Amino acid sequence: MADARAAGTIYDIGYQHYAGVRRGRSYAFRTLVEFSFRAAFGSGRGQRAQAVPFLVCILVILPAVVQVGVASMMGSGDVINYAQHLEFCAFFLALFSAAQAPELIVADRQSGTISLYLSRSLRPTDYALAKLVALVGALFVLTAGPQLFMFVGKVLASETPWRAFVNEWRKLGPILGGTLLAACYMASVGLALAALTTRRAYASALVIAFFVLLPALSGIAGEIARGDARRYTVLVNPFLLMTGFANWLFDIQARRGSLVVRAGLPPALYLYVVAATSVVAIAMLLFRFRKAEE
Repeated sequence: MADARAAGTIYDIGYQHYAGVRRGRSYAFRTLVEFSFRAAFGSGRGQRAQAVPFLVCILVILPAVVQVGVASMMGSGDVINYAQHLEFCAFFLALFSAAQAPELIVADRQSGTISLYLSRSLRPTDYALAKLVALVGALFVLTAGPQLFMFVGKVLASETPWRAFVNEWRKLGPILGGTLLAACYMASVGLALAALTTRRAYASALVIAFFVLLPALSGIAGEIARGDARRYTVLVNPFLLMTGFANWLFDIQARRGSLVVRAGLPPALYLYVVAATSVVAIAMLLFRFRKAEE
C-alpha cells in the first residue's frame, strides 16, 4: 500500500483563461446561420432527418427538369412557366417549413443547448434572427434554384440564345425577388408558430394546421360571406395567396375559372398580404424570444 501511494502523481492542470481570438457577436451570428442552414437540410443528422429535405428537393426540381426537357425537344422556351412552378411548389415549401422549423428552434430548447448559445455574446433576438435567415436561405435555394435552372434552359432551348437572353433577362428580378419573399413568408410563418411550443410534434402540428385549416376556413367563409367580403376570403388561403402573388409577379393571367380569377382582386394586393404576413410573423418570432431576454 505504501508503494502505491509513493507511485501516485498529482497533476496540477488547473484552469486557465482563454487566450485565443475573441471573434464577438457578429462571428457567432454568422456561425449559427451557417450551422442552421446545413441543419435545415439534415446535415450532420441521421437518414431519417434528411428524408423530408431530400424529398422536397426532388419534388421542386423535377417539374423544372421536365419543363426544360420539353422545351429542348420542341426547340422553344414557351412551355416554361415560372409562375406555375412557384404555384406548384407552394405546398412542398409549406411541408419543408413544417418539418424543419421545429428542428431549428424547438430541438435546441428541448436539449437545453439554447442556454449555451445565449451564455455569451448572442442575444435571444440574435438567435431568432439567425434561425430565420438560415430557414429563409434554405427555402430560397429550393425556390430560386429551379427557377434559375428554367431561366437558363429557356435561353439555351431557343434557336437564338443571345436574343432569348436579351428578351428574358428582365425576369431575373421577379425570379430572385419573388422567390426570396415567398421563402420569407413560408419561413417566418413556420418559425413563429414553432416558437409557441417546446415540443417538436406540437410545433409541426401547428405549422401544418396553418397550411391545412386556413384553406378549409377560406372555403367555408367563401360560402357564408356575401358581397365584396366573399372576394377577399381567397386571401386567407395561403396557397391561393401564393398563386395570386405568382401571377402578379410574372404579370400573367390566372387560369380561367379559378378562385383567383373569380375573386377579381387587384393583383398587387396579394403582394401586400404576403409581405404583411411575413412582417407580422417575424415580429411574433422576435417578441417570443425577446421575452426570454427580460
